Amino acid sequence: MGRDHEDQVVYWAEKLFYPVSLKGKVPKKDTTSKKLGARTVKALTSGARIQAQIARTTRRTPEVMVKITNRLGAGKGMAAIREHLSYISRNGKLELETDTGELISDKPSILEYSHEWKAQVRGKQIPEVSKRREAFNMILSMPAGTPDKAVKDAARAFLEEEFGGKHRYCFTLHTDTDKPHVHACVLAAPVKKGKRLNPRKADLQRWREGFAEQLRDIGIDANATPRRTRGVTQSPLKQAGHHVSKRHSMTFEHISQNVPWDKDCNVAIEAWKQLVKALRESPSESNNKAAESIEKFIASPVVRSSPRKR
Repeated sequence: MGRDHEDQVVYWAEKLFYPVSLKGKVPKKDTTSKKLGARTVKALTSGARIQAQIARTTRRTPEVMVKITNRLGAGKGMAAIREHLSYISRNGKLELETDTGELISDKPSILEYSHEWKAQVRGKQIPEVSKRREAFNMILSMPAGTPDKAVKDAARAFLEEEFGGKHRYCFTLHTDTDKPHVHACVLAAPVKKGKRLNPRKADLQRWREGFAEQLRDIGIDANATPRRTRGVTQSPLKQAGHHVSKRHSMTFEHISQNVPWDKDCNVAIEAWKQLVKALRESPSESNNKAAESIEKFIASPVVRSSPRKR
């Protein structure tokens, strides 16, 4: 592919897969993998990374979910943190795993662990009630059908890579719904000198990419794309549009012509079309196949989010 074509592919791929808020940054590594006997070769070049991302998205690879729970008062002081640890451990019935690998499986041990957190944050105790967040409560999940152990193992690896040696944390696996998920509690104050944890939208997307990468590393197909890239919007539909979406299978083209979309989604549609154009101009067979998969993806039905409740 000529340099101009390559630049176009990279440009439009970044528009689709990496939010503008990340300023064009991409994950440190990606995991397009080809098994060669007992060895696994990881393709880390930009072209391979983009092709892998296109392939995952167009085949509708299961999407990871990483979110911070924003319940009123969450993490604002030791009393709230202690209550959350009790909740996610089901009052000591579920095993908590700490950042040091310690396993805590009873109520007295959880209480003792919370006292340790309170006292060992750079020499300053966490107040029982605080005006600021002293801890962030996270949920990491995958769609139904994903092995429970894989979700827990990937979450463990992600938390270690992102927060290990920087922030104290603990986590536990919940399997009480059809979607296996991990609850994690991460202290805002750093273990050593550094900034307090204060995640923004860009951080959440980076965390999604990191969690998905850890799942792929252990053989679980996982993706972390923005909603708009998949043709999904959270904007409330007008009543007429909502009824239309329930009566018909909607496509990118159909929705863009008949149902009000967020501006970001319209931008995504155009980016997909431009990416197809750039790939089609390449003499590479793999790029042409990627363009074909995108065209099928655009033409296939997509699932819309439910309108927001008023």
